[in-house]
Amino acid sequence: MTSSLQLATGEAPLHVAQISGVLFATLNRPDRRNALTDDIVAALDAECDRVKNDHSVRAFVLRGAGGTFCAGGDFGGFKALMREPAPSTGRDPIALYNRRFGALLEKLAALPVPTLAVIEGAAIGGGCGLAAACDRVIMAADAHLSMPETTLGLPPAQIAPFIVARAGVSRGRWLMLTGQRLSAAEALYAGLVDETSSPGGIDALLQSELARVLAGEPAAQRATKRIVADAGIRERSLVLDAAADDFAIALRSGNVTEGLAALAAKRAPTWQIAQPALPETP
Repeated sequence: MTSSLQLATGEAPLHVAQISGVLFATLNRPDRRNALTDDIVAALDAECDRVKNDHSVRAFVLRGAGGTFCAGGDFGGFKALMREPAPSTGRDPIALYNRRFGALLEKLAALPVPTLAVIEGAAIGGGCGLAAACDRVIMAADAHLSMPETTLGLPPAQIAPFIVARAGVSRGRWLMLTGQRLSAAEALYAGLVDETSSPGGIDALLQSELARVLAGEPAAQRATKRIVADAGIRERSLVLDAAADDFAIALRSGNVTEGLAALAAKRAPTWQIAQPALPETP
């Protein structure tokens, strides 16, 4: 399955391709270094809504076209809102507009399948937030990232909780306070990235990561993501009660029988895809 969510101009802000259960979502405004325009945010938001209930999707890969992951926020919409005075009552429209991106990050983080971000070129500001909302982040050896909001006079409002969840409070706070530009090696040390590629080896690294993901049974992975998400917000005993129910469902599903049979026969289980294919980037 391959599709592009089209703009009125005929351009595609998000290119979508599904191969062997892997959904590849590619930010597709390379002329603007995949900056987070309204169209890109809306398209990615809609794709997250679609994937949430699509059990044919086993993994979600987010990357950028044209050799750049994402250059951060596009200020066109904010500039229009800034020309209007703040309202005397109610929330500022700028705050509501800003919060839309945080809602997207929440949706991305809550997807029930394994999610991977592939950073090439650069991840700036909101691009770092997109990556941090994913389960796994891999980065090309020659790429860099930064969160320069404070150097522009802004707080990193919507990305901050996701950066802290990845890098920790002290380190994440310092990186956001200073806007420091990080190499791939520095991003790995900071905890914002999980693996870095050799020069020119980002696709090979992605295939290796996907092979690991696709060795897992899909329903068990969805249950795992649900249990982990609950662990952060619910009382432990309630999490364990729900996890026991998930465990029972898994045992009765027949998938465990296949997994044990495959282990005994020293073969791959029926759900495993050992050599995942990658689409051509637009």
